[in-house]
Amino acid sequence: MNDHPDFLRTPETVGKPDIRSPTTSFLSDRPITVKDQHSDVAELSLHKDVPDDIRIQFETTKNLYLYAWFVYRFYPVAKHHAYACLELALRERFEQEMITAGENKREFGPGLTRLLTYAVKEGHLKNENFSVWRHHTEMRAQMRTEDEIWEEAQRNGLNEITFDETQYEIKDVDRDHEYLELIIKTIPWSRNHYAHGSKSLSNQALGTMKLVAEIINQIY
Repeated sequence: MNDHPDFLRTPETVGKPDIRSPTTSFLSDRPITVKDQHSDVAELSLHKDVPDDIRIQFETTKNLYLYAWFVYRFYPVAKHHAYACLELALRERFEQEMITAGENKREFGPGLTRLLTYAVKEGHLKNENFSVWRHHTEMRAQMRTEDEIWEEAQRNGLNEITFDETQYEIKDVDRDHEYLELIIKTIPWSRNHYAHGSKSLSNQALGTMKLVAEIINQIY
């Protein structure tokens, strides 16, 4: 019987971790267990105003990620399902509204790019509501502050300085960067990458799931 982790498990091995699952943390020697895998996704949630059928689909995505601890190839499946959940949520939320506004009714509904574009255009999605945008804004503010302090030190003839890296003020110049355009471009491409068949194998699904949750929570 084939015991390769990519093939059907036996009843005896179905509950064993995939050999590719990590066993220790990069930051410490503490053993990593399925409890860590669970905690990664347990904090991701859709708020109570999101329809139950969409919340259930998102919970399915979370379960796929959790069970990837045992079947590593569930990671891209979880990522693909996250995109499917997002498209369902967008379609349920905006399709009729778009048709009323003059959008031609299509057999399978408006595509993912059209749905995302509409959500952005109508102001349902905002840069500041995304954690990645906020983090990038903070980094821009911190780097600008460091540059300004160093330039001031050089003007005063100082060769070294000390400063508190946590002390910075976020200004409009730091907020002047676009995340929504990136979302519109990259999400449909990535979704198609998996939907049309892919050999990709990566465990980087959690970020996508967090992004999907942030979008859905904004539109409902």
